[in-house]
Amino acid sequence: MIKDSTNQELSVFEAIGFLGTGLKLALSPQCRLFVIIPIIINIIVLTAGGYFVFTSIKGFLSEYLNVLPEWLSFLSYILWFILLCTVGFVFCYIFSTVATIIASPFYGILAEKAEGLIRGAPFAAGSDDSIAAIIKDVPRIIKRELQKMGFYLPRVLLCLIITAIPVVNVVAPLCWFLLAAWMMSVQYCDYAYDNHKIAFAEMRHDLGLHRLCTFGFGAVIAFAMTIPLLNLLIPPAAVCAGTKYYVAMRERYTLDGALRLNQS
Repeated sequence: MIKDSTNQELSVFEAIGFLGTGLKLALSPQCRLFVIIPIIINIIVLTAGGYFVFTSIKGFLSEYLNVLPEWLSFLSYILWFILLCTVGFVFCYIFSTVATIIASPFYGILAEKAEGLIRGAPFAAGSDDSIAAIIKDVPRIIKRELQKMGFYLPRVLLCLIITAIPVVNVVAPLCWFLLAAWMMSVQYCDYAYDNHKIAFAEMRHDLGLHRLCTFGFGAVIAFAMTIPLLNLLIPPAAVCAGTKYYVAMRERYTLDGALRLNQS
């Protein structure tokens, strides 16, 4: 007997809790190897990026605040804090994205391993996680990452415009956080979808059907990414969490489809 689909709705708290599940999966013996390599990549990229940001951000912010009209001088400390947080967040996200793209082939295999553990069965018979197989998949994975960038960049540009407008940029941190939450969900759920050769547009459609859960899921990842040291482990944990989110959504859709077929 098929249960009512209304009992299968994903809750925001369930989606947020997937990160904890993802962390446990990432630390499991089956997934550990494909977590260590991305962490090393993250350390290298974030260390180099952090050095660049902290040596250049002070001069950039000083020049920006110097062009503000005199009547806004009383807001300088507030604007300094807002711009520091915004610029720091943007650069940290950029370098995290670079590290993620480099590590993407390993994340794809990590998503396979995680899905096998979630479903209690291997992802696919004879799945190959050799170096040769990873290299073979690189062109397809890079193409998928470029699709994501094409989705992100117009929205990033809009947030940059808001950030550059005095007074209006007071809301810039909120805009960046909301964008980051959505982008985190897209980024880390997509590995499981790509493993199943599901189109990028269909993945976005699925996430849109659970808009509030998707924002909650991405927000907890975006917040965790701001915590030093922990943010090195968050990307692989988020890959496993995104795989859990994928499995939960697809199982619900399978149930809904069976219900509709049963009712017709």
